[in-house]
Amino acid sequence: MLFGDLGLKTIVLLRHADSYSINFLEYEHEQPISVMGLLQIEQMNTINNQIFKEIEFVLCSNTKRARQTFQAIYQNINSIPKFMFDDNLHQITESELKNKIQWTPAMYNTILVVGHNPCLSQFMKSVCSTQEVLNSCECAVLVADVNSWQEVEYNRLTIAERVNPQIK
Repeated sequence: MLFGDLGLKTIVLLRHADSYSINFLEYEHEQPISVMGLLQIEQMNTINNQIFKEIEFVLCSNTKRARQTFQAIYQNINSIPKFMFDDNLHQITESELKNKIQWTPAMYNTILVVGHNPCLSQFMKSVCSTQEVLNSCECAVLVADVNSWQEVEYNRLTIAERVNPQIK
């Protein structure tokens, strides 16, 4: 199903793929995805690349692991979306993320947010009234029957689909 065809505002949340642990010599923003993360992305691309077809705007954390995750799924996007890498998405709160989403230009109906926990899970909990959390490289498609991004508020969205790559 292509969510942009529904005439709804759609937010696709994608938590970055699994990454290597920090050692004392690394700057956390430069922490790369791990071999497990590469396998998660490969499976994500195989399972359901339809989720990413309609993306028009991307808001991506500027950490290395988030950028690598976005670059790996970019091939599944039909058009060339506008995108922004944001240094502030790494430690953002769910309320601050909601504010960023509310400022999305009205011309976009489907956006992708590539980021981190706990923010993504807390955002999903607050706008969808769920207690679920996003695992590494898990994707959740949230839809809202609203006319503008400014109307995206708490308890106004529904989880339409979730994809969680399971590596065995």
